[in-house]
Amino acid sequence: MLSAGCDALKTTFILNDTQIMHESFLEDVNNILNTGEITNIYAKEDFDRMGDSLSTDLARQKIP
Repeated sequence: MLSAGCDALKTTFILNDTQIMHESFLEDVNNILNTGEITNIYAKEDFDRMGDSLSTDLARQKIP
């Protein structure tokens, strides 16, 4: 997800029912589809990378 968002790489997510090993995984996929996030998935370093990437893109587009 970081490479799709920060590096602007096109990404496709395909999920087959045989890939669901634990019910919690299905809940995580549901959260991604409904809200776009999973609780506690990113470490602080990931948030820093996302913030830096966003700041760079906003500055390039001259958006405050």
